[in-house]
This record gives sequence, structure tokens and C-alpha cells, in this order.
Amino acid sequence: MEGCKIVDILGVTEPDGTLYVTEVGNKVPFDIKRVFWVKDVAEGATRGDHATKKTKLILIPVAGSCEVVVDNGKEQEVFLMDSPKKGLYIDEMIWRQMRKFSKDCVMMALCDRPFEPGNETYDDYEEYKKALNE
Repeated sequence: MEGCKIVDILGVTEPDGTLYVTEVGNKVPFDIKRVFWVKDVAEGATRGDHATKKTKLILIPVAGSCEVVVDNGKEQEVFLMDSPKKGLYIDEMIWRQMRKFSKDCVMMALCDRPFEPGNETYDDYEEYKKALNE
């Protein structure tokens, strides 16, 4: 689907552990302005359920797994995110929902913009679809 793609995360395995690297120019197509992560999601709960108006991001499962459903208003795609070797790039104006979290899931997000409270997201799907057609 246009606006979403899996990106490889560089992993370097050494005798004392594995190091994963994300940096501008290395699979991150933007300057990183914000980092956040989600963990301890209640069983059966979802996260996201919105589209960002301007923010691009990459979701990386640091631990555990979940599914990410992306929707561009015309089609949907489901990504199983279960390895820190893979990130999911999501462009602005793509609806997303994270679901089916494993108990140990930690999902990190790298974003190209700081958070703007009150003007960051479409939280209503019908409002989002209307904005796509404007």
C-alpha cells in the first residue's frame, strides 16, 4: 500500500549481545524529532485508532509483537510486527490501529515532528475519510 512500507533495521550481533541501529540516512527518511513507546497494553485493547495530519513515523517492535492495520481510505493492509529487525514506515494521513499485543510488547515510534496537542490527529474515521476527499 502506498504510504506504508517495511524498513530493515540494522542489527549487529556480537558475542555480548545484539545492537539495533536506526539513524537518519540509515532507513529513516526524515530527521527524528520525537520518540515514544507503548507497553503494558491491556489484553484485547487497541492503540492508535487515528491518522496523523502531518506526522510521518516508523514503528519498531522493541520486544514482543502486535499487528498494525493501516488504511488509506481505499484499502487496508495488516502487518505482523514481531522483530526489532523490521520497522513499519507510516506516512501522514494513513489511518492506523495496533492490536493483538503480546504481553511483553514494547512498540517504539520514531517521528518527524514534535507532538501538537489538539491539532495532531483525526480520531474519527468518518472525519478522516472526509478530509481525504477535500
